[in-house]
Amino acid sequence: MSELWSALRPRLEHLTNPLPLAELQMADRHRDEIAPQLLAELDALVGDPTPAQADGYVLHLYAMLLLARWRDSRAYRPLAELGHLDASRVDTLFGQLVHDTYGRALASTCDGDLAPLKCLADDDSASLWARAAALEGMALAALEGRCSRTPVIDFLADFGTREAQALSEDPEHNSDFPLLDPVVIHLADLGATEHLPLIREWFAAGLIDESYVDATELDQDIHRSPAAALAAVREAGHGLIDDLVPEIAMWPHIHHMPPLELPPIPLGTLREPIVRDGDKVGRNDPCPCGSGRKYKKCHGAN
Repeated sequence: MSELWSALRPRLEHLTNPLPLAELQMADRHRDEIAPQLLAELDALVGDPTPAQADGYVLHLYAMLLLARWRDSRAYRPLAELGHLDASRVDTLFGQLVHDTYGRALASTCDGDLAPLKCLADDDSASLWARAAALEGMALAALEGRCSRTPVIDFLADFGTREAQALSEDPEHNSDFPLLDPVVIHLADLGATEHLPLIREWFAAGLIDESYVDATELDQDIHRSPAAALAAVREAGHGLIDDLVPEIAMWPHIHHMPPLELPPIPLGTLREPIVRDGDKVGRNDPCPCGSGRKYKKCHGAN
């Protein structure tokens, strides 16, 4: 183990506040030396995810972001493998990042081979959120030119057809997050106008949640140029991983911090009542993050 990694690892293993920005910058400047250590972390978790179950353990998340920023395709397969873990472990490993970051990291490290993403998307035993991330990663990789567009469009159309059939037979199919909804958005982003009649059939059959996907807007979006579609995705913050600072800015608020040893409160000490900052967000209200999705299907999904 290098001296640099021996110094950096303790600062990146657990969530801290303030965040270790200087250490991340140091890792960024020495990527050739640090990348093998980060890859080893991901490979080890594929075999045994136990270390990442500890409160506040985030080394694998820093590894995911740094390797994604560096477009290191060696991280692609271990990241995809982690998505096949059972839903509770995926939730523990990634937390909110399974929605916000995981799919984009898969796209950022994609080496052009769609097989790992297809395998994850088709894994009925995997977490719905990991499967959705695989669909997002596939579409974003195609938009960014990291893989061919046609195979992605063909897979999304086939996947959507299978999901539509399953929903027709069982309206409760994947009821926590019907995967047909993001499929139609990705098809629109990729300009798959040849599948517009099929998408309209899904809307007509009531298989699409119109609070998640607006039919009129989708009809407009699917006719955008590839450049306009990519610009819109990037503008929404759904592009490839580049700047780590905005990616981790909210971590202290959405991840568990390691437990602190606090002094006991003396008997008789008065406590001020807890007061909520701002109005409570209802599950069907727009998510405060600005994604345009309902809170229950965005940051309230967990």
